[in-house]
Amino acid sequence: MKQSHETYNKAAISDGKDQVIVLLQEQILLLQQDRETTDNLLREQDQLIIRQHQYLCDKDLQLASYQQTILQQVEQLSQYDQLITNQHKQISTQQQHLDEQNKELSKLDMLRHELRIVKKWIYGIKSEKRHTSNELPMSVDVIQGKLSLDVDDWGVCHINSRKLVAAHIRTSITIAPKKRGGRHDLPEGLEEEIIVLDVENLPVGARLLRIEEQRQLACSPLRWYVKVTRRPVYIASCEDGLYAKQFVAPLPKHPIPRCKVDISVLVMLLIDKFLYHMPVWRQQRRFVQYGITLSYSTLSYFTNRVCDILEPLWHLLLKEILSSRHLHFDESCYKVLDDTRKKGKKSHLGWMWAIMSPVQRIAGFTYQEGRGKKDIAKILSGYRGYLLTDGYGVYTSYGKQPGVIHQQCLVHVRRYFTQALNYDSSRAGYALDNFFKPLYAIEAACKALNLDYDQITEKRQAESVPVLLAMRQWLEQQAPGTIPGTPMHKAITYALTRFDALMIYTTDGMLEADNNLLEAQIRPLALGRHNHMFAGSHLAGKRAAIIYSLLATCRLQGVNPVKWLDDVLRRITDHPKDKYLELLPQNWKSSNTTHKSAV
Repeated sequence: MKQSHETYNKAAISDGKDQVIVLLQEQILLLQQDRETTDNLLREQDQLIIRQHQYLCDKDLQLASYQQTILQQVEQLSQYDQLITNQHKQISTQQQHLDEQNKELSKLDMLRHELRIVKKWIYGIKSEKRHTSNELPMSVDVIQGKLSLDVDDWGVCHINSRKLVAAHIRTSITIAPKKRGGRHDLPEGLEEEIIVLDVENLPVGARLLRIEEQRQLACSPLRWYVKVTRRPVYIASCEDGLYAKQFVAPLPKHPIPRCKVDISVLVMLLIDKFLYHMPVWRQQRRFVQYGITLSYSTLSYFTNRVCDILEPLWHLLLKEILSSRHLHFDESCYKVLDDTRKKGKKSHLGWMWAIMSPVQRIAGFTYQEGRGKKDIAKILSGYRGYLLTDGYGVYTSYGKQPGVIHQQCLVHVRRYFTQALNYDSSRAGYALDNFFKPLYAIEAACKALNLDYDQITEKRQAESVPVLLAMRQWLEQQAPGTIPGTPMHKAITYALTRFDALMIYTTDGMLEADNNLLEAQIRPLALGRHNHMFAGSHLAGKRAAIIYSLLATCRLQGVNPVKWLDDVLRRITDHPKDKYLELLPQNWKSSNTTHKSAV
């Protein structure tokens, strides 16, 4: 039993071992399968890794290629940047060239504009009046062409009336009969020289029907003669009989002691030089033609001495002008010789300052070496009142002085627009036709109606002020559209910066709108400057200012300068100095008129 049990145990153990072996074999089989599966997975992973590695290698190659491409593109971009930079530089250089060319073109346009102005100034009409097409009168040639009329040299066709003829739809023009030119009457009071031309070999019994008379104006050259003044000398015994006394009439007073020429010659020298602009050397050559030989130095001495004699009157005249509270002021160049300068540079450009009181109608000149603030301050020291000038900066600076009301000249503003007509005809023409023309029409109407100062003020306030306000609004609108530096821009800027001072004349009818009256007195100075070329010294410039002042006042007062100068030179020696005011042209005129009416 024990043996069987042992056998049973052995059999059981054997069966257990077999089962374990089977299990182990199964496990081993499973493990082998797992291993094969794992190997397959590993192989697949290896293949995947290989593929991924290959992919990464490909990506690295692609990335390297991209990096190479990027480097190439960066290099290209740098090249493009360099090209763009070079192109920018080239464009900026070209823009600079274009700007310079535009500046040169603008300068060329300005030069052409200035050339047109200079040509107009030399060859053209100096007047600044603007004539529109509807204002121009019909010429004789146009009338002849339309009406087939024969007009001779003595007749001009004048249109008296016109009407519309309906049947022919044309204009019918009535022509006034032509008028032949008439003869001017000869001046009265001239000496007459009668010449009788009788018929030779007159038949016996002829009767006189009438006497035909021809009257012609004749003249003879300068009549030179020697003025001999003979004075009888008497002697008479005194009452005591011890002494004797001579009696002789005194000589007429002469401004230059022991002068060998009469006052009439002195008057002629000054009038010929300062009124008719004849230099002394030309007068000398003229005298030689009449057999009169006087040296240049002698004639210059006479001229200078008369200027010195009249200097006190000049000072009184300037004092009278400055005492006014309404002045016009302007300046003009006057070249003089200056011996203090270096050799080859002896000429000096001095200045004649013109000053006028339009209410009193008196004017004066003063010579100054410069044209600065100190020169005008020296002339107008302490002045208070209205001051009408152009746009020169020195006047603007002085116009800010306390008590000075600075007024700007309207015609100087208009002149800029007149000069801009050739550059911008539309805007310049609009300003001239719509603003300046009505303003001057109002001033002309005031003179034609002979209005007093209060009436002129009312008319200006009612009619001129609206035109000026509309003008300012138009200028402000047009200013942004103009190119700086062009004539139109200068005209608008000049007007706008001075517009308040420009409108001052509308506040008082006593004020003038422009400085034309004073510029008319400067014109003889310009003509004399053209003929004389220069004055001999600064003192000669002062002497010229003396005579130009007195002659300008004679002109404004309507006084004959020859008669005034002759009378003053004969009276000034004995005339009391405290009564020199009576010899000024404005006072001399009234005193002579009173004297003539009393006679």
